[in-house]
Amino acid sequence: MHKTQHFARVALVLCLGIILWLALSPDPPNPAGLFDFDKVNHILAFFVLAGLLDYGSVNIARFSVKTWPLLAFGLLIEMLQYWAGYRYFEWGDLMADSIGVAGYAVSRRFLRPLVDRVCLKYIG
Repeated sequence: MHKTQHFARVALVLCLGIILWLALSPDPPNPAGLFDFDKVNHILAFFVLAGLLDYGSVNIARFSVKTWPLLAFGLLIEMLQYWAGYRYFEWGDLMADSIGVAGYAVSRRFLRPLVDRVCLKYIG
């Protein structure tokens, strides 16, 4: 397995775990402290997840096929939050997740060459 692909898979699993933990925490940490950036956090998280999934699953050629598991993960988070009782199911969060994935899909063409160079230099 290519080193970059292996790194992306490990990072993806770690990120999925951290995001799930944050999503199910009754009072997740808010580093900004002053503002609620919930939707921005969703967009950024799913942008990063999309990138890691893209690099971690190079054997799947079509990026559109890779997006469905991410969107299902977003739905799972919202359902678990609803069942937890102290968090809420929000359609806006699912929309923000979709925007993050779509944002990566749109910028993928420009990001991949840059990230490929960095990965080749530092990861191998």
